[in-house]
Amino acid sequence: MKQTNRFALIMLMLFLVSACSRNDKDDGSKADKNLLIGLITGQNSGIASGQASELSKDFVLNGRWNTFTGNGTTSTQITTILAKTGQTGIQLDDATTFSSCYVIVEFNNTEGSYITQNPENNGACFTGDTNRGRYNKVFFFANAGRANSYWSCTVAFGKTLAEARSQTDTSTRTSPGTTGCSGFAFSRLELRQ
Repeated sequence: MKQTNRFALIMLMLFLVSACSRNDKDDGSKADKNLLIGLITGQNSGIASGQASELSKDFVLNGRWNTFTGNGTTSTQITTILAKTGQTGIQLDDATTFSSCYVIVEFNNTEGSYITQNPENNGACFTGDTNRGRYNKVFFFANAGRANSYWSCTVAFGKTLAEARSQTDTSTRTSPGTTGCSGFAFSRLELRQ
C-alpha cells in the first residue's frame, strides 16, 4: 500500500470516528467535512464540489465596496458586507457625513434581494433612528456597464419581518443611474481593489 493511500485511509478512519462521536449541528463542520473528504480521497472534483457547495452559501455582495449615487463619480461611502446562509450577517456603511450599520437577516442571490434589520438597542448606528429593530428590504442586480459592480435600491423601510419578506420589487431598472428607485437613482456598488 502506498504511503499516501495509507495516510488517506488513516485520516478517513479518524474522521469517521470523530464524526460519529459528536453531534454536528453547525454548517461550519459540514463545510469542513466536504472539504476534508475531497482532500482525503485526493479527488479534485470532491474538493471543487465542497468549495462550490460552500461558496453557494455566500452572499454575492460580500466584500468592501465604494458606494456611489447613480452615475456619480465621487464616492463618499465605503460599504462592507458579510453574510452567509444560515448565519446573521452585517452591513456597515462608512460615509464622510454619516455611518450606519445593519444586521443582514437573510438574502436571496437568485432573486437579487436581502433583508436588513436596524439593530434593536441602538438603531442603525446613527442618531435619532426611529426604526430600531425594524426591517428593510433591498433589491440588487449586476451593473452590465461595469465589472464587479451592482445597482441596489431599498424598497421597504421600517417594516416587520413578515412585511419585509413579502415586499415586491417596486423599482424600475431601465435607468438605474438616474432614476427608478422611488424616484431617485439607485446606489452603485463597485468592488474596492
